[in-house]
Amino acid sequence: MSLCLAALVVPACLQAMEAGRAGRSAVICAAALAAILSMSPAVLAVALGVIVAQEREACPAVWTVPALLLSVLFPAQTFVLLGLLPVLFWPALVRRQGGACPAVMSLLGVSLVWHEPAAVPAELVAGLGAAVIGLVGWSVLGASRPGNLGLLRPVLLMVLVVAAQAESLAVCARIALEALLLDLVLLVLTAALGRRFPVLAMLRLPFPPLPGLVVLWLGIHAALGMAAGVEGWSVLGVAVALLLGLLGLSDILALGRLFPAGREGVSGASVLLLGAGSLLIPALVFGLTSPVLHAMGGEWVWPVWSIGAGDGAHLRLMAFVLAGAGIWVALVRPWRIVGGVVQAASTLVPALGQLLTIGDGLFDEAPSLNWTMRRVIASGRLRLRGLKNMRAPVLPDLRQGAVGLWLVLLGLVLAVLGVMA
Repeated sequence: MSLCLAALVVPACLQAMEAGRAGRSAVICAAALAAILSMSPAVLAVALGVIVAQEREACPAVWTVPALLLSVLFPAQTFVLLGLLPVLFWPALVRRQGGACPAVMSLLGVSLVWHEPAAVPAELVAGLGAAVIGLVGWSVLGASRPGNLGLLRPVLLMVLVVAAQAESLAVCARIALEALLLDLVLLVLTAALGRRFPVLAMLRLPFPPLPGLVVLWLGIHAALGMAAGVEGWSVLGVAVALLLGLLGLSDILALGRLFPAGREGVSGASVLLLGAGSLLIPALVFGLTSPVLHAMGGEWVWPVWSIGAGDGAHLRLMAFVLAGAGIWVALVRPWRIVGGVVQAASTLVPALGQLLTIGDGLFDEAPSLNWTMRRVIASGRLRLRGLKNMRAPVLPDLRQGAVGLWLVLLGLVLAVLGVMA
């Protein structure tokens, strides 16, 4: 599993490299590989510190430094793992700036959960659910679109994998791992090629016949399998399924930000690329990772016609795509004119444009609240404004001396561990 995550790190870092910051991309890539492949909490803390220091809009140091220190001193605690998640996702979800490499942050979040099997899955689910609901509520009250909450979906799916393994439910673990790997590949593919082919971001949408629907369908079935097969997960499994649905809806809002209304950015060739990706990506991902899925539990997977959920249900998405493409070609017969395939595919552009406007208007204005709620919110804003007016120390740009700074931090951690021993 760690090798699969490490293989996805390099293409995920291409997003920062294409922006003209090859040096920062190389530092992030090396530190991410060290964090994923290393089993040492100290190395993990230093690597995360180096990555965070590359981003100016990173999580505040007042939270980052204690969280990294606690991750070394108490590496197997659930609250420490939850405390590291804001360090990773602060630029993308709180600042809504996207960060240098948001796909790398999702890979690191998955790696953190995978390397900490002693963490309590129920507490992780509760923490992730509270974070998602809090971010959505903050966006609703602030009349602004939330950040890319879909970055948290791989972390939630990995929690399902770890929980299913702990309960010896190999089939549920394999189904959740299928959804996780496909979601990560789509995320990395968008990060690596999104500047040249922005339409690839649509592959994450939870609509047929896009692969995002496969991720949502497999994740919901894994969560409901846990609810049916594990005592104590009856309510929690349903909550995870609802949370996955909410994260799927957030992808629509995030994509609406990339493709605003009235933008003519989807061509017929892009629609063909979207169709080819919908047909080939799930088969390639599940086929190439079949050894990992087989080692997790279950049978070899190479979905060409349908995808199984392990509980008897089958999603015949491949059959739908192949049959639909055959009927479309037989009726339209685009080969009769030069460039007919591209022109025929361009007829689907208005439907895609209509699809991207689903989330418009949801966050245009704040909701109407009663007087009591308004007074509570106003008092909270006054307190936050008072905290903002407090004079805080101005930190220098830590990106130049990031490695040295975190080596000093490592020395302090090792000194504390020596005293405790």
